[in-house]
This record gives sequence, C-alpha cells and structure tokens, in this order.
Amino acid sequence: MGSGPRGALSFLLLLLAPPSRLAAGCPAPCHCAGTLVDCGRRGLTWASLPAAFPPDTTELVLTGNNLTALPLGLLDALPVLRAVHLGANPWRCDCRLVPLRAWLAGRPERALYRNLRCAAPPALRDRLLPYLTEQELRAACSPGALCWGTLATQLVLLGLGLLHALLLALLLRRLRRLRARAAHRLSLTAPLVAEPAEGSES
Repeated sequence: MGSGPRGALSFLLLLLAPPSRLAAGCPAPCHCAGTLVDCGRRGLTWASLPAAFPPDTTELVLTGNNLTALPLGLLDALPVLRAVHLGANPWRCDCRLVPLRAWLAGRPERALYRNLRCAAPPALRDRLLPYLTEQELRAACSPGALCWGTLATQLVLLGLGLLHALLLALLLRRLRRLRARAAHRLSLTAPLVAEPAEGSES
C-alpha cells in the first residue's frame, strides 16, 4: 500500500467498501490470473465496465475497449494496484478525466501512460493525456453541461433549505401551541387561595 495521503485514502476506501465489494471475485467478462485482471479487448464502455475489481488486484488490463472515461474512485479503491494498461481507448479528455489524470500524476512509473492520447473533443484530439493540465480538461466540458449540473445542484440545495425551513416553522408552531395549552391548563387547575376573613384576626 502506498504511503502518504494517497495510501491513506486508498485504505479508507477499502475499509468503507461494502462487503460484496470486498469479496468481489473475478468480474465478468474479465479473466483473472492471480492478482492480474485482464479486461482488455472486450468492447467495454463506461456503462458496461465492471463496478468493482478484486481488492488485491496489482495489475489491471483495460486495453482495446471503448472507454471514454473511468468511474470516479475506481482505481483509488484498489490499494495495491501497481499498473493499469489503458491504451487503445477513445478517451474523451474533458472534466470527467480529471480524477484519472490526478491518479496518473501520482504514479512513480510513467512509461505505461506516455502514449495515452485523446480521441475527443476536437480541440484536444491526439494530445497526450498525462501532459494535459487540469485547467485544459475542465475547460473542455461544455458550458451547458456544467451550467445544468450547477443548476440541478442549486435546485436540490434550495429544495432542502425550503424543507428545513418548513419543518422548523411547523416545530415552532407546535411548541407555541403546547405552551399555550399548558398555560391554559395551569390557570384552570391552580387552586384558588381563599382570602382570610377580616374578623378572623384577633
């Protein structure tokens, strides 16, 4: 396992993974030999890529598929992974590849990843992925997609805020009713103290 923050993150992801993920065997349609998982040349896409790989995977082959991006956290969830073969895939170099670029930047060996080229968008076609900056990848995302994503997030937050405010208002209203009812009951049940008679004092 790696040292430093990346190693700690990988270990944390391993601990937090659900039992089914930890106990994952060789995922279909891949072939496994020891700690090597070969999913190369199987026509895999982002949607059909296995959701989990054995946690003891040290080498992963994804060469020759139809991958344009990788699911977030897929490689970070493999704490002892040493090498990933990613060539011959039509990578779309936009903001969705920022996590992959960050993972590649943290690898001590770079030879396996020197020839990873972008297939899209047109502005970055044939550029080498490891040499692209994070700003270039983020700028490649269409403003419309980013705006819609931001708008959806803001709408969700607004809805949660309104729900929170509504629940708080109902709670305050309920508390006021309870206080008024308690005060009314207290006024009805309080014993009336009889005033002493004027002639009782001697």
